[in-house]
Amino acid sequence: MFAITLTEKGGDQRRLDFDKAEITIGRVQGNDVVLPKGNVSKRHARIVLKDGKFIIVDLKSTNGTYVNGRKITSPLVVKDSDKIYIGDFILGVEEPGQGSARAVSQPAAPPMAPPASSPPMAPAAPPRANQSAPPPLAPASSPPRAATAPPLAPRPATAAPRPAPRPSAPAPLPSPASAAPAAPPPMAPPPMAPPPRAAAAPQAVSSPPAAPRPTAPPSAMAPPPATAAPSAMAPPPAMAPPPAMAPPPAMAPPPAVAPVVPSAPVDLAPPALGISAPASLAPEPAPAPKPAAAPKPRLVGAGASNAPRKRPAMDGRPIAAVPSLDAAAKTLLSIQDSILERLVPDLGLDELALERLGDEELWQRAESAIVDLVETMESGGTLPAGVDQDQLIKETLNEALGLGPLEDLLADDTIEEILVDGTDRILITRSGTLGSANTGFSSEEVFRRVVDRLVAPTGLTIDPHSPIVNARLRDGARLSMVLPPVSSRGPCLTLRKPSGRGEDLRSLETRGVLSGAMASFLGTCLSSRKTMLVCGSASSGKNSVLGALASDVPANERLVSIEEVSSLKIGRPHWIALESRPGDGNGVPTIGVEELLRGAERMHPDRLVVGDIRGAEAFELVQAMLASFDGTLASIRGEGALSALGRLASLAALSCAAESTARREMVSAAVDIVVHVVRYGDGKVRIASIDEVTGTGTDGFATQNIFRYDESGEYVASGTVPSFYSDLGGRGIAADTSIFQ
Repeated sequence: MFAITLTEKGGDQRRLDFDKAEITIGRVQGNDVVLPKGNVSKRHARIVLKDGKFIIVDLKSTNGTYVNGRKITSPLVVKDSDKIYIGDFILGVEEPGQGSARAVSQPAAPPMAPPASSPPMAPAAPPRANQSAPPPLAPASSPPRAATAPPLAPRPATAAPRPAPRPSAPAPLPSPASAAPAAPPPMAPPPMAPPPRAAAAPQAVSSPPAAPRPTAPPSAMAPPPATAAPSAMAPPPAMAPPPAMAPPPAMAPPPAVAPVVPSAPVDLAPPALGISAPASLAPEPAPAPKPAAAPKPRLVGAGASNAPRKRPAMDGRPIAAVPSLDAAAKTLLSIQDSILERLVPDLGLDELALERLGDEELWQRAESAIVDLVETMESGGTLPAGVDQDQLIKETLNEALGLGPLEDLLADDTIEEILVDGTDRILITRSGTLGSANTGFSSEEVFRRVVDRLVAPTGLTIDPHSPIVNARLRDGARLSMVLPPVSSRGPCLTLRKPSGRGEDLRSLETRGVLSGAMASFLGTCLSSRKTMLVCGSASSGKNSVLGALASDVPANERLVSIEEVSSLKIGRPHWIALESRPGDGNGVPTIGVEELLRGAERMHPDRLVVGDIRGAEAFELVQAMLASFDGTLASIRGEGALSALGRLASLAALSCAAESTARREMVSAAVDIVVHVVRYGDGKVRIASIDEVTGTGTDGFATQNIFRYDESGEYVASGTVPSFYSDLGGRGIAADTSIFQ
């Protein structure tokens, strides 16, 4: 067992006793000593008692640990005369057994020794005389003992005896009065005389109830009646003087005060204030019936509120609302199918090598053949009226030798994503909103030919034996494709087109993805190198937000991004993009994200950007965050901060055998901010919430909300100021706290 003394700048000194040989000190819950200040790291330092020596170890804290004014860089042996500086706090250590009997948080605990001997307490009376409030305490305790045992259960009685164990032992004047139960009421009116006489007895009575909390006082009140007989108290000799104190009965004049006393103690504030309790009891009679208000939680640091929030309403993209093909589009596709049935055999397109699809002569021959067929249909009366012949010829030619309806969609720069759920169902995303393309493929046979043409340049193979393909096309588009039998309702395809340039926070603000205050806060997080995790469901837009954050990183920093399939667009020069490579089963090995992450760490990056964490690379990433890559940006699947952090801890288990509690602690120490991105029912992408990670709880993570998208359709601040903001001024980083109001 050992103890430490703790003093905050401008505050009182406290003493903390421990029954173990090692303690941790930090800002968040879970540490043995919690120092809720922004300039203290989550896990700041450790003190170890080994072989009778105290050793202080800095746990790679942000602001460092100092001993006698010098920053420590390795474990250091300290003595009880050394001063340890952590943030705004000064700590000292004491050897085992030294002062172990003193109260844990009372610097003036030594005065507790006198209680055993009542005589020494006599001098304490003069100080009591200077305080007019204490006298009423005598009646406070006496009435409950006289005939109202019930009042002892509530807190009233605790107010009087509470001060006794504190340095101002004179406060418990009530118990002396109880020593002479015959005249309890008299003590109230004569504030001056009674206190001095009863001062000795209170110490004896307060000595037994060492427990400082509410439950102890009631039990402490029970013994007083027995105090009339000194033998009941542990220190009988000390109780001898009290009987002689019978004179107080002469104070009987003010018996009317007795009924008032019980109500006065009802206020719980005095007990919580300890020594100042007597002063607050004087005015209590008026607000007696008013119950004590629960302490309001602080909004900064480890004590911040972590009230659960309602999950944002999100219906996903409005796929059900997307209309099917109109009659004109269906008619056009039917005509294309009939033309291709005659064109494919005539030109031998089934046997045509993919390399020849770009042959200009072949395109001219095909176009001429299609024009002839359309004219034949028109002259024969089989071409429906109102059909746009130019569009029919173009669409048929694209299906014969190109990518069919995807040709025009890929050429449209306003389209961000193309989803093919079937031959007659093609959806597109513009400005984050999903809608119908009102076009399709004329047949499944055409769709399969287009699929082969898309996959061929990547060197991959897609067939019933390998029905799933994820690849990046030459223009940077990201292709995901699934064929039967895996896709039971037919082939489906997703194409995410690369944007012309990377977005930044300002452009996201213009699109309504976040508010100006949120953009300002995220910019401050980037400047202060806070590690951020962007979470959301599939296709929620989380990688767009991740890319915008990376684009706003200071221009002189070197970025290295790691993705399974490259999709990030970061508008900056110092950017290296790494992409995993699947094996081909013929001797070409697979290079996964975990291996790329290890390689990136050796490339001297200023920051790491990791897109879509989904495997064993999670543990490698957490280790990198904890080591030296602060300011890392990453994205992961998860609906909300708690879900994303839990998923990251679970994925870390794939490469780490540590217990779940240890993994959660590592994740909470590695991640500072979580940004939750949601695609709402109107198809718009918005940041649903921004949360700060404050530590771990008994069964999960502890977070506090900073911003959120309210149900009213507005971005609002929760009023909580992030714990690290108090430290930004000292680092020369501008921090505007008005954005949180």
